[in-house]
This record gives sequence, structure tokens and C-alpha cells, in this order.
Amino acid sequence: MFGSRPSLIAGLVLAILGTLGAASWSLTVGGPGYRPGRTVTAADPHTAAAAEQTELVQTASARFRFPGSLNLDWPSSGSAAIEVEGMGLLGHDGSMTSQHAIASITKTMTAYVILRDHPLTATSSGPTITLTKAMAETYSEAIAADESAVETDVGERITERQALEELMLASAGNMADILALWDKGSLGRFLTEMNARARGLGMTRTDFTDPAGLAHSTVSTMGDLLTLAENVQRMPALTSIVSENSAAVPVAGTIYNVNRDLGSYGIDGIKTGTTAAAGSCLLFSAHITVGGHRLTVLGVVLGMPGSSGIPYTALNASKALVASAEAQIGQALVASTGQSVAVVETDGRKVAELGVADGLAVVGWPGLEYRVRVDGDTSAASLSVTRTDGSSTSVSIPLLRAAAGPTAAGKTSVKR
Repeated sequence: MFGSRPSLIAGLVLAILGTLGAASWSLTVGGPGYRPGRTVTAADPHTAAAAEQTELVQTASARFRFPGSLNLDWPSSGSAAIEVEGMGLLGHDGSMTSQHAIASITKTMTAYVILRDHPLTATSSGPTITLTKAMAETYSEAIAADESAVETDVGERITERQALEELMLASAGNMADILALWDKGSLGRFLTEMNARARGLGMTRTDFTDPAGLAHSTVSTMGDLLTLAENVQRMPALTSIVSENSAAVPVAGTIYNVNRDLGSYGIDGIKTGTTAAAGSCLLFSAHITVGGHRLTVLGVVLGMPGSSGIPYTALNASKALVASAEAQIGQALVASTGQSVAVVETDGRKVAELGVADGLAVVGWPGLEYRVRVDGDTSAASLSVTRTDGSSTSVSIPLLRAAAGPTAAGKTSVKR
């Protein structure tokens, strides 16, 4: 007889929910002299002397496939991809490796480089930047180029965080140039570092030719942009900034986030983009809770209709895609409480059954596959569940003996 208390394996790393105390593993078995975790010897001395071969035999299926059929709401045009960080790609519509103009999504990499060179905490303001004449003139230059910009003045004092807020919320192209000049002294040297950082992250098909993304020659791929989104999640300062609806800055006053998806379906970032070459674009993040565990959903939408202003087509398409994904991410039971997953055999004769004390579930989505394996021996057996996509991450839960019969001392092996 098994104890009961539901537990859960969640997230890419498949974590068991609940505290599995020692009392959870208490068990009741038939037969005198049985002690948990040990092979017992039959009362008949002739049986003991025979040293029969004892085997642990897996009876549970070696594969578990998350039930259902995956159905994502892809945009009507352009291309898109969506993943759960640490768990893998849910799907994509369009090439993951084809280069595409990315407009102001570029500013995400600009912010990443700035924060690598000048780190901030999630709440710190950082050093103060005093705008030189060359820096302040980037405003008129951006306006002349029909680029988004925030007003600046010579001698203006602005903190690093405020500058990043202007860059990421208001999508100020002139602030991209200001930050590049502040960091490296010239746009050329900053672009060299941008591209070097991108290669260091594994973004091998990305080329930055300007820090704002206005240039048609600044291109990336959906695969590379998902890599960038993953690295954004490791920067609390950047994730806190891109989740802000508004911010107060010295000269421009109150600025507002162009990402109008914030707050819908857990969306909390990352960056919009629109140009004639790129169309309407969005690199997004969202956070949801499944089975008590917080999951990060990342995605990108490129090439939707729209070439200026707020990229409503990409924003609407992203919301629909996130909503459809979140509706299908859930948990599924691999083994229920008390379910037998293995037997102990002595010379082909079943002498005991082994099962899980707590229900074992995984988080995933339709079609995701897991390997199920019984490991150990009759004295310490466990059930392990591992993703079959090449991930080495697995979780194991102890097995309990459901019935006991005469078993002999001797070598124990696992048979599947």
C-alpha cells in the first residue's frame, strides 16, 4: 500500500512539487521479517542456499508523450516563433535562420551591451551621463531621418537607467547613439562590440550596422533573436526596465512604453520595432504559472504589415500567439499514486511489485516526449523521467514495494 500526496514535476528541469518527508515513504507489506529497502531471505533455508537470481523488471512504458494536439495561433503574415525558456521551442512559422531587418528590436542588443559594460541592479540608477554637444545634436539628426527620438539638451544630466528607459520604452533612436558615444566614444567602436557580443552569445547570423536599427542592413534571424531574449532574462535591470509602462526623464518628461501588450497574458517585454524594411515587429517575453512553477515564454514576430508608429499588427499577433500557447501549456500525469511501474522477479517468478508513492506529473505541451526509466536495484529503485530532446536533465522519485514474497539473496539486475 502506498502513501498519497500529489506532487508535480514542472518546468524544463522537471521539479517535483511538495515536500517528500520521511513519512511519505512509509509502507506496509506482507510477509514476516520484511524491512524497507532490503532484500529479504525466505524462511526455507534450502531456498536461501540456492542464491537465486533476482531481477528488477520495468513494466511501465519507456516513453511518455504529452497528450493532445498542438494548435498555435500563428500570424496571418510575416514569421513568428515561440518557446518556453529551458524547455524548448513550441513551434515556428517561417525560417528560423533566414535574415530579416529587425528595426528597433536592435536596441535590445544596445541595452545589453551597455549593461554588460556598466552593470545595474534591478532598481539602481547608475552613473550620471552629461550630454555633450555631439550627443545632444543626435536629436535633430534623428528627427531629420524620420526616426523616433526624445528631446535632449546640451549639458543635460541623465542617469544610465533613465537613458535606457528612453531607449527601450520610448524607442529613442537618438538615445541609442548617445549611449554608444558614452560607452565607447564612437559609433564604430560600439558597433564592433555589439557584433562581438552577439557572436559570443551564439548569434551567428546577426549583423548590427547601427545601434538603433534604422538601417536596413541591420539584420537578424528568429533563432538568434530568441537567443537574445533568453539572455535578456538573465539581466534583472533590463527585464525591470522593459516591463515599465512609463518613466520620468529630465527633459522629455514622462515617456510611455510603445509595447502596448504589457500586462496581457503575462506579457512583460521586450521590444517593438517598425521600419519600411522590417515591417511591424515584436520581441516578447511573458511569464505564466503552471503547477506552482513560473515559466518564461519567449517569442518573436517579424515582418507584419506596418512601417511606422506603434506596431499594432505585431502586437496583436503576438498576443494571439501567446494566448494560444498558454492555453496548451499544462501538466500531465506520468504515473498516478500507487501505480505499479516495475516488478521484482526471482528466476522469472514475480515476488513483489514496485510503484510510486506520489503521483508523478510533468509540465509540457501536446507532443512533447519524455523517457521513463526504472533505475537502481531491489534495495533502492527509482523512477526517472527525462526529456527526449537531448536534455540530460531528469528527475527521479523513489519506488516502494507494494507486495512482498520470498526473495533470495544474490545478484540483482534491472531488466527492461
